[in-house]
Amino acid sequence: MMEKYEKLSLCGLYCGGCKNYKENYNCMGCKNEQDLVNDCPTRACCIAKGLLHCGLCEDFPCSVLNEFYNDGMKHHQLAYKNMLRIKEIGLEQWILEQEEKHTCKCGKKKVWFATKCTDKDCSM
Repeated sequence: MMEKYEKLSLCGLYCGGCKNYKENYNCMGCKNEQDLVNDCPTRACCIAKGLLHCGLCEDFPCSVLNEFYNDGMKHHQLAYKNMLRIKEIGLEQWILEQEEKHTCKCGKKKVWFATKCTDKDCSM
C-alpha cells in the first residue's frame, strides 16, 4: 500500500489516533501481516477484493461492517463516521484533517477521543 495511506485502516479507523499504533504493541496496522489482525473479517474481505478501504466497496456498508460498527465499541462507531466523511470530502482531505486532529500543537500525538496531548509534560 502507498505509504501516505498507511494510517487509514481498512474499516475506516485512523491508526495515527490509536495508542497502540507503532508504540505499545508495535501494531503496524491492519494492512500488514501480523497475528493481531489476521482474524479480522473486514480485513479479509478488503484484501480479497483488492480494496484500499471498505468505503470503496460497492456493497458498503455491508453486513460484516454493520456488525463491526454496531458492536458497542466506541472506536468502531468512529470508523463508520470516518468512512462517511471520506466519501464526503475525499481521502486526501480526510487524512489531512485526521493528522491535524490527532497532533498536539507541541508536535506529539493525540489519541482517539483525547482532549489532551499524550505527553504528560505538555501544557498545551
